Amino acid sequence: MKPLAGTFLDGPFVGLGYRTPSQEGVTDDAGTFLYLPGETVTFSIGGLVIGSAAAATHLTLGSLHDGDPAGAPDVTRPDTVNRSRFVQSLGRQTDLRDGVLIDKHIREVVDAQAEGISFACDVESFAQADSVRAVFSETGLRFRGAAEARNHLRRALTGIKVLRDVRVPTRDGSYLLADVFRPIEAGNYPVLLRQSVYGRAFRVGSILSDEDLQASEEREAAWHEESRDGIFAYFRHSETAVSANSSTWVPRGYVVVRVDSRGVGRTPGTVDPFSVQESLDYYDAIEWAAQQPWSDGKVGLYGGSYNATIQWNVASLRPPSLKAIAPLASDSDAYRDLAYTGGLFLNDYRTWWFTEMVGGAKNPESDTVDFVGGLAGHPWDDDYYRGAGLQSADFSSIDIPVLTAVSQTAQIHGRAGFEAFAQLKSPDKQLLVWDAEYAHHMYLDSQSDIEAFFDRHLKGVEPDRAPSPVRMVMRTGDGGSEWRDAAEWPVPGTEYRKLFLDAGADGGVGGVTAEPSAHIAVAEYSADVRASEPDLPMAVFETAPFDTDVELAGHFRATVWVASTSSDADLYVSVRVMDGDREVPFGTHEPNPAAPLTWGCLKVSRRALDPELSTEVRPYHTHRREDAQPLSPGDVVKAEVELLPATGRIAAGRRLRIEISPADRKGATSAWARAYDESYHRDAVNRVFTGGPLASSLTLPVISRRAD
Repeated sequence: MKPLAGTFLDGPFVGLGYRTPSQEGVTDDAGTFLYLPGETVTFSIGGLVIGSAAAATHLTLGSLHDGDPAGAPDVTRPDTVNRSRFVQSLGRQTDLRDGVLIDKHIREVVDAQAEGISFACDVESFAQADSVRAVFSETGLRFRGAAEARNHLRRALTGIKVLRDVRVPTRDGSYLLADVFRPIEAGNYPVLLRQSVYGRAFRVGSILSDEDLQASEEREAAWHEESRDGIFAYFRHSETAVSANSSTWVPRGYVVVRVDSRGVGRTPGTVDPFSVQESLDYYDAIEWAAQQPWSDGKVGLYGGSYNATIQWNVASLRPPSLKAIAPLASDSDAYRDLAYTGGLFLNDYRTWWFTEMVGGAKNPESDTVDFVGGLAGHPWDDDYYRGAGLQSADFSSIDIPVLTAVSQTAQIHGRAGFEAFAQLKSPDKQLLVWDAEYAHHMYLDSQSDIEAFFDRHLKGVEPDRAPSPVRMVMRTGDGGSEWRDAAEWPVPGTEYRKLFLDAGADGGVGGVTAEPSAHIAVAEYSADVRASEPDLPMAVFETAPFDTDVELAGHFRATVWVASTSSDADLYVSVRVMDGDREVPFGTHEPNPAAPLTWGCLKVSRRALDPELSTEVRPYHTHRREDAQPLSPGDVVKAEVELLPATGRIAAGRRLRIEISPADRKGATSAWARAYDESYHRDAVNRVFTGGPLASSLTLPVISRRAD
């Protein structure tokens, strides 16, 4: 009978001795051993028996045992960890892409120490054994960490092979570095790629030392082997910074590629997020991936937050091999989304983001642009946000399939998906409307939608049922939600219901009515946050309790007639839902955001509207220097405030509370407040006018409970 050939999935292991009742030899250059059906095969290095297993076409070090049947491979079993760690450490490459070559010298060293090596002990005792330490001292090889060994074995058991620090050439003669996770079985597969400033270490960051490597491996092992409850929610479900998980996608027949942007990790160059250079590099990475031997030439992009935003920029360059993108919880307008929502600088968040998230992954030998300084130096919407510094999305240039999502009411990521869905030329586009905590939706609630999208556009697998163009989370309050489908966004049949503010007497809580009051009234509050610390001064208006359930989904708008004793004013408008004296929270997943039902903000001197881009449901402010409209103390002006699109079911008996305040402090959407310019807040008083010709109002998007 002709013998069968077997290999190790976590190898190849070349030069490994093997013996069966009928066969004996050393694994060849491909790591192949021979056997007959039904035989047991024993592997060794010199006089050290590595272990035995029922012979099969494919084995792993987890298949081996010391004599008794091992059962299903368990990567945490001590003898498996010790065996895997020992054999893997005989390889010279960190990623073991070419496996392990056991040459004459290694064999002689191991043979000399064989008597003192036993895999049947706890992991720490094995690592400290004199004979084990002697092997790696004499060979000069690195003894791998236990977590590193478990992770390599685990990937093999799920059919994943990793290639670390692969060079990706760029058009200017430089290069980027990437990790490639591909199926072990040779073939051509579609690619899911992401380029990022967040690094390639597990969770986030870069690997610049052996300590970094071991810490990353420990995080990876713990993510697979332990409870994830203690992991911050945004990283709980992702292997690395909200992008494609190799453990999910490679077994589905995809290659996952993670690329470091310039200046990140060990990649040379200057860190310059959202720049034209970054997009050109991304283009080059896409075309490089399409030409690799493991690729079928089709590339998709998948990621959230920053990893989503820069997809718009590279997609507008139309790389030929880019076939589909999934920018999930993204931004798109560099001025309005990334830096100056309502003309108010998101200074705290952007400083933290660039210092901690980007800075933590930076190549210590590289430079960075003055990212925050560049934003601060360009307080108006100008060419800096259209390529001179940062890029903004050009949706008109994108015609490939797109699956996008919004993170409604979050501090960022709350509007770009809606803008994209309205403007994209793509004949195949889908919109997911998520809650603020997008990571849970990205990896759990909408995983099947994302899989079906890429299977369709990268593999040609048509779903049993055509996907709905719009899927949205209808938030019902106190953590509740339902999924709803719609044919369009805004939802067909939406009624834009206008409610009018009515200032209360003597600075008390005002009312909200279906018709404007015939009489002008004024709600006055301090614009100086020192005036009522620790509370925030504000004008407050409340509806009567609703008679019936009301379902909202779409764009909100506040029209505020306002005056100030100063030269400018900041309007922060929050819409909250109250049940008695209790605010009803509308977050659906941890962490439950501080955001109200919806909110928006505007620096009043930036109130000039673009008549072509403004619509009935969404004011669009120009934010150009030449359109500035400073206040004259006492002048009453009309300010249209864009509130974030949102969903929410308001149960009968509950009421809406509208708050207009001068700062982003108590009740803000997150811990990062927007800039507060004391020069026009100190000792200032703001006034909101209601009724008559100064009828301030709130516009609600009301939909049918049975909308398609």
